[in-house]
Amino acid sequence: MTASASPKPPRIQALARASAIIDVIAAGGAEGVGLSEISRAAALNKTTAFNLLASLVTLRFIEQDEHSRWYRLGVRNVELGRIVQKRLHIPNLARPILMDLCDKTKETVSLGLPDLHDLFVVDSIGGSHFLHVAANPGSRSMYHCTALGKAMLAQWDAPIRHTLYRLCGLPRLTPRTITDIDTLDAQLPEILARGYALDVEENAAGVTCIGAPIFNGFDDVAAAISVTGPSSRMTADALDKIAIDVIAAANAVTAAIGCDERPDNRVSRRRR
Repeated sequence: MTASASPKPPRIQALARASAIIDVIAAGGAEGVGLSEISRAAALNKTTAFNLLASLVTLRFIEQDEHSRWYRLGVRNVELGRIVQKRLHIPNLARPILMDLCDKTKETVSLGLPDLHDLFVVDSIGGSHFLHVAANPGSRSMYHCTALGKAMLAQWDAPIRHTLYRLCGLPRLTPRTITDIDTLDAQLPEILARGYALDVEENAAGVTCIGAPIFNGFDDVAAAISVTGPSSRMTADALDKIAIDVIAAANAVTAAIGCDERPDNRVSRRRR
């Protein structure tokens, strides 16, 4: 390996220190990391660490818990991650897989990307049944009441989820919408374990949806794919069969992005 192949140290020391702080917080637990631990792990005195943290909080890379005063990753990281995801051309890679899934299930198939306050449905193909759920590419959906959204929520650590809950709330869209944070969070381990999420008339009356997460090469959820149909057709037996197809499709998009490991093999070891 030549010398030019080695990473060069940052020219601006403050940026290197800020990066070290973000790395420490990213490796911390869901409850956050205190100033003393950040100072020790990043090899900075407390005054320097405190001043850098204050700037990172202002820039929204870091947020500080109002009660414990500990620090967690902020929503700005999600925003920048979305820009990186766009660069991966996920919609173009996923399109033939969406078409194949639609052909197999005969139901409406959608692809969603995470955004700051909600998710963005970047592609959707209407089912071939005479009665099918309308395809709405370009629309936005909420995280807490859709299969696409819950498939993503299950992959995120509690600080990210609860920041979204605080910013967006859990508004009721139908009588079956989950509006309690504890009830929603209690669903997520099951979603994580089985590899797919369900929305049974939580977003729209008479409509059921099943969705699975798509991962990038950094082991992060990059998108989600779903199959949606009238609840009269999306019975328990039908969902069992569709689950196999929607997970396979999500795995295929993950592989197309360039992630070698299958998501369903990763799920059991994702940190919570």
